[in-house]
Amino acid sequence: MTQKIKYAKWSLLRVCLHNAVTLCNWVWPMTVSPLKSRNYRGDLALEAKFFKAITGEDMTQEKLDLVAERIFTLHRAYTVKLMQTKDMRNEHDLICSWVFDKDPQNPVFTEGTDKMDRDDMHASLTMFYKEMGWDPQLGCPTRETLQRLGLEDIAADLAAHNLLPA
Repeated sequence: MTQKIKYAKWSLLRVCLHNAVTLCNWVWPMTVSPLKSRNYRGDLALEAKFFKAITGEDMTQEKLDLVAERIFTLHRAYTVKLMQTKDMRNEHDLICSWVFDKDPQNPVFTEGTDKMDRDDMHASLTMFYKEMGWDPQLGCPTRETLQRLGLEDIAADLAAHNLLPA
């Protein structure tokens, strides 16, 4: 499950990055080649190379990953502030109950249903929050994560409004 959570984070941050730098999410990232005959597995650094070619700013894949995480976490912090709650798990990240209750005759993870398991989804959210550096019970960015991303001013603002996890 850990690899799935890391991939979920990577995928979400990639969409965030592509929206920020106006890359098409259908084409990017270059993870594979359309021609197997080339024996080419893709080049994730192409996004950074493309960015540098356009802006002239030195950029690496690692720096772009951090930029994407910073944007995604800033958006989360902004949502926390606008909603005036740090309990994002129970007040924002809600999953409709029908996905757990549908097809009562079918067990979860069986052919013919897309029904989900409530406990599994709760555990998945906890794992995702931890992977993002957010409070695992609340789903709110922690002071440490905001500081690591250079968002000390955002941490101070959330703290001033009692919107940071303890």
